[in-house]
Amino acid sequence: MNKAYDRADDVTAEWERHAVTELYNEYAHAMRERRLQMRPAAIELFDSFQHWGEWSRSTRTIRLSRRLLLEFPWFTVIGILRHEMAHQYVDEHPLYDRTVDRRAHPSDPRIHGDEFQKACRRLGVPLEFSRASADLQQNNLDWRHARADEVTEKMLEKVRKLLALATSGNEHEALLAMNRVREIYAKYNLEQADENRKSEFVHISVRHRGKRREVHEKRILGLLVGHFFVKVIMTQSYDVRVASRVASFEIIGTPQNALMAEYVYHFLMSQSERLVETAELSAGQRFSRVMKKSYRLGILSGFSQKLDLQECQPIATQPGDTGVISRALVTFKRDRAIEDYVGTVFPRLQSSRETRSSIHTSAYSAGQAEGRKITLNKPVTTAATRLGRLLGGK
Repeated sequence: MNKAYDRADDVTAEWERHAVTELYNEYAHAMRERRLQMRPAAIELFDSFQHWGEWSRSTRTIRLSRRLLLEFPWFTVIGILRHEMAHQYVDEHPLYDRTVDRRAHPSDPRIHGDEFQKACRRLGVPLEFSRASADLQQNNLDWRHARADEVTEKMLEKVRKLLALATSGNEHEALLAMNRVREIYAKYNLEQADENRKSEFVHISVRHRGKRREVHEKRILGLLVGHFFVKVIMTQSYDVRVASRVASFEIIGTPQNALMAEYVYHFLMSQSERLVETAELSAGQRFSRVMKKSYRLGILSGFSQKLDLQECQPIATQPGDTGVISRALVTFKRDRAIEDYVGTVFPRLQSSRETRSSIHTSAYSAGQAEGRKITLNKPVTTAATRLGRLLGGK
């Protein structure tokens, strides 16, 4: 979506009508979800290269940039919509201070001060969109391009090198590299917890490849939650290109954990497809839909078993310290900070149950055997470009 903005090529009256209708739907959803007592505002699009959005108290209108809708994911659009709704809430809530001059420069701390931050929490505005609008005016709204602190950058650099090493044809060397990556993340998470550092959580929104969620995709998301220090929320987002809603999900965690989980998701999706194709070539036949599904589920089961076994092993450099990954995961699962954050942004979550489906036993078993051989490594295909800054280097 990050192509150059060209209104003449992308914007039609029909496109704008659909887009604004969806924005009104999102606005109404926020009002219901948060039980807000505000008179609905008008919503319109405008052309701007300086502002992604603005709230006008005099006309009671929220305006969003067309460029924003064309160049950024829907999650980003909704984040900025709720940012502007928070300004409306401060302006129109009877208990808030209305003496602040809203015409002041956006960087004026009074505009995005304590009352605005309270309003953001009331509206469930993700942290990355609750900052001053001066931050939101940058050309790139993606937090992953910001440089981390020195300790984190060193950790990420080690991970990049190890993932590259994991492409080694030496199976033992590749396995050690994968194990070391997970140990580094485990130790990093434990150190953050021991130092009582205040975590800042981010969202990575990923659209599903099809209209519906396949069972193997759901299994991958469960694997992320169980092994990679993140929460995953199933949702839907609006695709402005096709003017319809599509299945999507959000990965939530600290920036480093969210990046790794995003990488693992794309890696496993790609690997499972490649392994199915290889198995079909080896068998000299096309698999049925049930066989393909069973083989993919077997792959993920085998890989999950491999992760379970790894979590009980000692650190490579400290043989006496067993189960560092397991200890880090237990600490993460007890962390109230991320639970409270998810509860603030998504106050009415409902658990989904996975429906039972038919399984081809031999295909599942064959897939399990292949899954136990998978090693996380840096992809060499062009698809790797979407995996984020973590693998792309500085």
